[in-house]
Formats: sequence, C-alpha cells, structure tokens
Amino acid sequence: LRGGNASALLRLPDGSVFVYITPSGAVKPRLSEESIAVMSLDGYTYWGRPSSEYRLHLEVYRRVPGARAVVHAHNPATVQAARLELRLDPGLLGVEARYYLGGCVSRVPPLEPGTQQLAEAAAEALERCPAAVMEGHGAVAVGYAEDPVAAVYEAVDRLEALEDLARAALLEAQAGRRLGG
Repeated sequence: LRGGNASALLRLPDGSVFVYITPSGAVKPRLSEESIAVMSLDGYTYWGRPSSEYRLHLEVYRRVPGARAVVHAHNPATVQAARLELRLDPGLLGVEARYYLGGCVSRVPPLEPGTQQLAEAAAEALERCPAAVMEGHGAVAVGYAEDPVAAVYEAVDRLEALEDLARAALLEAQAGRRLGG
C-alpha cells in the first residue's frame, strides 16, 4: 500500500476513548511509538501532529458502528480503475474478495483531501460497505476487530483485496478491448 494514513480506536474500561493516528507527512515504515498522534473523538489532540486526514478518521468512528480502525492508502490500480469507471465487483475475484469487501465497494466523489466534505462523504460510503474508492485520491477501509491492532490489519487486508480487484478489473478491461479490436 502506498502513502496514506492509519488510525485505531481504543476504548478503555473506564469508558475513555482515544484515537491513535499516524502523523502527517511521516514515512510509515519509519514510524515510532512516539510519532503516533493521540486524539479524542471530538478532535482534541493530546499528543503529536495527526495526519491531515484526521477529520476523515474521526468522522468514520462517529458514524460507522463498530469501526475500530481506519486505513487510507493511495492504491494506484484502484485509482486508475475508478478513473476509467470500471465496475469493481467483488464477485470478479471470488470468495476471498467477497470475504474482505463484504460484497460491495462504495465510491466517494472527487473532493479536496483533508476537508470535512471528504470526511463526511467517506464516512457515508463506509456506512454502506467496508471499503471505498476515493476517486482521484485512493481508497479507505475500516476494521471491526475488538483488538485495535487486529482491526488495522483487517482494514489493510480490505485495501489489499480492493487493489487486487482493481488490477483484475483493469486486466479484464484490457483483454476485452483487445478481443473486441
């Protein structure tokens, strides 16, 4: 997965809720514990400098029941398939894609990154499906596992399944053009 950002929601036994989110502009493989930002659901930053897409993450947690992780990536095949208006049907890849994508992929119209408008559109899309294409931008997915780390992995698995699906749709479109040409 390329670029993007990730977050996890942590609920403590006393009812406190914290959102751990990757920092803005960081190279993800070089992250340290100290570089992860900590926020409240209402946007207060306790620690660090959160991703510029923090609004998207917080809006998803507020609106998508059971969401425990949000991962956004700049998936190149997914962006290209959306640009070509290809249908991203999880049935194209069989059981695995349907398992990770829940039988559907939502679409978010092209909106300015980091804005509340994008946050609201992405949350609305993720209310319908566990993964969504953010047209001209990338993709976003949620994880529902109770364990925050497992939830992040679940969201990453969804994005990888979506990227595989987009590659398959691109290959199918390419083959169709050749066969028809």
